[in-house]
Amino acid sequence: MNKNLVRLVTGISCITLLCASLVGCSGAATGSAAGESSTAYDATDNSQQITVTFMEGDTELGTASANAGEVLSPDSYSSFEAKDGSEFLGWYEAPSFIEASKKDLTTDTFEEDTTLYASFSASEVTEDTRKWYLAGTSQTGPLKDNAWAGDIGQELIDSFELVPTGNAVNEFAITIDLYAGDQFQIIADWSWDTQKGYGLFTELDDTQFESGGSLGGSEEKANVDVLMDGNYTITLTTDPDNSSLDTVVVVRNGDVTNE
Repeated sequence: MNKNLVRLVTGISCITLLCASLVGCSGAATGSAAGESSTAYDATDNSQQITVTFMEGDTELGTASANAGEVLSPDSYSSFEAKDGSEFLGWYEAPSFIEASKKDLTTDTFEEDTTLYASFSASEVTEDTRKWYLAGTSQTGPLKDNAWAGDIGQELIDSFELVPTGNAVNEFAITIDLYAGDQFQIIADWSWDTQKGYGLFTELDDTQFESGGSLGGSEEKANVDVLMDGNYTITLTTDPDNSSLDTVVVVRNGDVTNE
């Protein structure tokens, strides 16, 4: 064969092999990218499974699973809503049963693993053996000596106690003169572990009281600021088994007594 012809054939073969190699590499790269795209998380894909854990206090009642964005099957949790001698009140994301955290499982869905807490009301309320007190401060009134539940001696501490009224189970009350500028909360056993601030008061007249805010940013721990001088009765009703059912009502009886 003519030597020039051999060189031409050989050169064409090499070019053909090079092109095939490049096409193969390009195809492999495309395939890899496509593979990565197909396995990436798709936020619109509701097939991801989530788990909801149901609690009563510190006790786990059980779990239920569903696809993200789908309503749970009632069969998966309905048994957790039954408790002897109690009425089921609902499921909450917050263990303190803040109303804003209440979930309606017939319509609400979840996008990630979630813990829910059961709220029950017992038919027979447990006796509250704690002692409840006002804790606060004042420039001119009785709370001036309170010093935000400071070390003031038992005799003076007793003067700030909400005493049982005898009108209802676990109902406690105090009648006291309050002055504009006074601040207060309610605490149990002269300790701040169970403080009840502005957000936990059931009824407050906004012409007489306002929220004083708190370091934690929570209305539940916010001070109650007094706007109007007067003689007030503060009535607290408690359920030791479910503090979300506690109520605090403040009624203005009239002008300060100066007693």
